[in-house]
Amino acid sequence: MRLSLLYILLLCLAALSLAGCDSHAGNDGSYRVTVELRHGRLHCDSATLVVVDEDYGRLRLLGGAHVEDSVFTFVGHTPEPRLAYIDFATDSLPLQFYFVLEPTHITITLEPGRWLIKGGKHNQSYQAFLNRHARLLASRDSLWHKYVSMGSDSTLTWDKERAALRTDSLLQDSLQRITVERINRGDLASRLVKQRLLPTLTRESLDKIK
Repeated sequence: MRLSLLYILLLCLAALSLAGCDSHAGNDGSYRVTVELRHGRLHCDSATLVVVDEDYGRLRLLGGAHVEDSVFTFVGHTPEPRLAYIDFATDSLPLQFYFVLEPTHITITLEPGRWLIKGGKHNQSYQAFLNRHARLLASRDSLWHKYVSMGSDSTLTWDKERAALRTDSLLQDSLQRITVERINRGDLASRLVKQRLLPTLTRESLDKIK
């Protein structure tokens, strides 16, 4: 009986020790940002990681990196999640890619017509919203092509046109509504959404921004 109790106590102590180690490892503020350029997405050999301070009026350079096999890598420490961007030194126009710098491993993949962020809850939330927004845009685009096709082959009737316009209006309203709601959450992902999609909002939607 005593041996069983002692064994249980030892197991509990070991579990607490491991939990303490994991907590420390997850809270040391270290980050690693890996940026992969695919299929000739950019023609550059260096990039800079810049953090945006909370007052949005100050920028702080965190470090630079040179490309190795189409990959940039940045490592360092941040005490908390912050807005940041990677400034690519290109031969043409400057390119800045915004994301949330979080104390974790973040991977960013850039290729023609597509990009993807993995790592960090704020980045995942931002990516999930953009995926949802893109699906609605794709539905609206598909509706438009179907409408044009019916017009060109003379199958467009008055009822079909009214139905298409009504569906298009609903999709547009949904895009406006979810964008306003996401921006008004006020977290770091919201600030990225605002920066990216504010120009797509109507005057009525802009009046709803807090």
